[in-house]
Amino acid sequence: MANMCAAMAHGSRIAAKSSHRRVRQSKDTVLLAALALAVLAVLGSSAAFSTPRADRSELRRLLLPASTGLANMMLGPPATAEEPPKAKESKEVTLKIGDSFVARFPSGIPSDDFYIGGGGDMMGGTQSLNSPKVTYIKPGGIAYGQGVRVGDEVTGAQKADVNVLFSEGQLRRMENVDKVLKKISASSEIKGAEASPGLIIEFRARGTVQPGEPAPDFKLPASTGGELSLKELIEGNEYLVMFFRPSSRFRGGGLDEVKYFNRAQKALAERGATVVGIQREPLKALQTQSKGLDLNFPLLCDVKGEVAKLYGAYIELEEQGPNTDRKTFIIGKDGFVKTAFVAVGYDADKFALQNHVADVVRVLGGDPKKAKEDIQPKSKTVGDMLDIAFGVKKPKL
Repeated sequence: MANMCAAMAHGSRIAAKSSHRRVRQSKDTVLLAALALAVLAVLGSSAAFSTPRADRSELRRLLLPASTGLANMMLGPPATAEEPPKAKESKEVTLKIGDSFVARFPSGIPSDDFYIGGGGDMMGGTQSLNSPKVTYIKPGGIAYGQGVRVGDEVTGAQKADVNVLFSEGQLRRMENVDKVLKKISASSEIKGAEASPGLIIEFRARGTVQPGEPAPDFKLPASTGGELSLKELIEGNEYLVMFFRPSSRFRGGGLDEVKYFNRAQKALAERGATVVGIQREPLKALQTQSKGLDLNFPLLCDVKGEVAKLYGAYIELEEQGPNTDRKTFIIGKDGFVKTAFVAVGYDADKFALQNHVADVVRVLGGDPKKAKEDIQPKSKTVGDMLDIAFGVKKPKL
C-alpha cells in the first residue's frame, strides 16, 4: 500500500512537471509570436513612410513599364503639405527614352515651376506622339528636383486623396493642359468632393537635349552635297536654327514647315541665324525636295534616326514604326542649346507651323508679325494663274 501511494505521488509530480512544461512552452510561443508581430509592425511602418521622406530626386530612378496605370504607380502614402519635396539640383540619373516616372506636388504646382504645351488632340487622344510635353522647367525647382525635364511627356495625373485620375488619353484631348492641371493641383474640391491641395503627375522621359546643355555633335549627308557637321553649320553665324520634322512618306510629313523656314530666311539672317532641316529621308529624296522648293538652306539625311535620338526627336509609332518628331532647336555659336521647341506637334497644320516659325523669329529678337506675313503664301492674280496654266511661269511651291 505504501509503495502504491509513493508511485501515485511520483506520477502526480511527473504530470505536474509535464503540465508546467506545456504552460511554459505555450507562454514562450505567445511571447515569440508577439515579438514577431512587433517586428513586422515596425518594418511595415518603416516601409509605409519611407517613400515620402526619401530624396525626391530618387523618384526618377523608378523605371516603370509603359502599360502600368498611374493608380498602380503610387509610391506609398501621398506626401503631406508639411513634407514638400525640396527645390534643389537633381541627381544625374540615366533614363531610357520611354521610361515612366512619377513626380509629387503635395502643396500644388507653383505657377512658374514648369509649363506644359500641347493637348487639344482632335484625333481622339489615341496617339502617344500627341501627349502634352513639358516646354519649360525652372532650374532648381520642385519638378526639376524630381527629374522632370523639357520635352518629357505628361501621361497621367491623380488627385490622390479622392482617387481622381486623368488618363493619358484625357490629357491629350484637354485644352490648356498647363492651366487645368495647375488649377486642379491648387483646388480643395474636385468633382463635388473635398480634396487636399496637391497633385501627382506621371511623366514619360524623352531624352530631349536641354537648354543650356551642349548640342551633341554629328555629321550627316547634305542635300547640297558632301557631309556637314554641327561645327560647320554654326561657323560664321550667331545662331543655328535646326528643325527636325517627320518623313514626307508618312502622315504629318507635309513640306509646309520647310517652305515657311525658307521664306523666313531674310528675317532669320537679320538676327544672325542660319537654318538646317533634318529628316528621316533618303538623300535623293532630300535633293529632290531642295531643288523643287528652291531652298536656300541644306536638308540633312538622318535615315537611321541616330541624330534624332541624340536630340530626343526620335519616336516609335505603332502604325508607321520609327520616325522623327517635330522639334526645333536654336543653338548658339558657342555650341550650346539656347531654346528647345518641343511641342510643335507631329500633326501640326499650316497655321500652327506658320506660328511656330514666327515664334522662332521672335525668340531671336525679330518681329514675329512681319515674319508671319513674309512666310504666308502670296495670293496669285488671274493673270498669274493663266501664265502658270499655259506654262509661261513656273508655279512657286
